[in-house]
Amino acid sequence: DVLVGRLTERVKQFNHDQLSVFGIGRELNEKQWRAVLRQLVAMGHLRADSDAFGALKLTDSARGVLKGETAVMLREQPEGARNRAVRGKSRRGELVPAADSPGGVANPALHAALRAWRSEIARARGVPAYVVLHDSTIDGIAAMRPDTLGDLRNIAGIGDKKLEHYGDELIRIVRGTEG
Repeated sequence: DVLVGRLTERVKQFNHDQLSVFGIGRELNEKQWRAVLRQLVAMGHLRADSDAFGALKLTDSARGVLKGETAVMLREQPEGARNRAVRGKSRRGELVPAADSPGGVANPALHAALRAWRSEIARARGVPAYVVLHDSTIDGIAAMRPDTLGDLRNIAGIGDKKLEHYGDELIRIVRGTEG
């Protein structure tokens, strides 16, 4: 519920809607998240805790994944799944697919610069890299190359808080990277 931004009574009760990761995983539907979680359990990064009614718990190996030090390769999304997306220019903010390039990364130089910046910020704040910006958000920025804060706000994963905290730096990185 937290990752997909579902505001349930339980989420409100524990103020999970105030977490920086609230809604960060909206690009995947519930079925896709279940597939991701199954794969992470199979890899040993998550385990079911029988003492906590089967709640999933992070294992020691998950630390490297969360810090961005360990790569995780997941099976492709199931047929009919939503692709990574960015908000289009429509008045309703409809999602449109992000531009893909032959290497799978829209702009390798910008993508690398954004990932390096994210790692630096995450290290300074003592948080996992995905808390700063999710991979799909970096992909969207690299694909769209926003030139203004308004353009940046149209990218999935950039809300008001991220725009306020990181917007100017992200625009500076985009403008300063050849593409």
